Amino acid sequence: AIFHTRRICRDLLNQYQLMEECIACSSLDEIQNKIINKMKMYQKDPSKFHFDKQKAETEKDALERKRLEESKRKKYEERMIRKAKREKRLDDIEYYLRQGAEVPTAEFVQSMKCLSKEEQLKRWKDGNHSQHCLAFHIESGGCKRDRTCAFLHVEARNSNSFVEGDEVAG
Repeated sequence: AIFHTRRICRDLLNQYQLMEECIACSSLDEIQNKIINKMKMYQKDPSKFHFDKQKAETEKDALERKRLEESKRKKYEERMIRKAKREKRLDDIEYYLRQGAEVPTAEFVQSMKCLSKEEQLKRWKDGNHSQHCLAFHIESGGCKRDRTCAFLHVEARNSNSFVEGDEVAG
């Protein structure tokens, strides 16, 4: 429902610079109380809305950064596919893309925190997680590189998490 609110109200959310707040909401009540009520207020009395140039600039920079990161990832994937083709892995051209791509479980991450750095790195690679950022999962403040990090920043999954590729009975 949150997705549909963003989709239906996209123009108003962008006009009133509320898209980021909407994305941050975690429930329908929060969207109703924070976002929709603000939009109604701004529509009734447009003088209450003040365009924030700095916020617009920040959003523009974030969008550019996201596009850059996506293009880097696409180039990486293209390189790995070319490498697989060069090595005659035509039956499995995504071979290198799957190596280290498995999202770690929360239990695995928790068990890693008490180990030495060397042992953590060894188990991380052995566990097929080498495309994921070790610091993002292990360090208390997360990865210091944040958006500039070359590794994937994906939350660890719980044992009962649903992954899109999983098969579902029924």
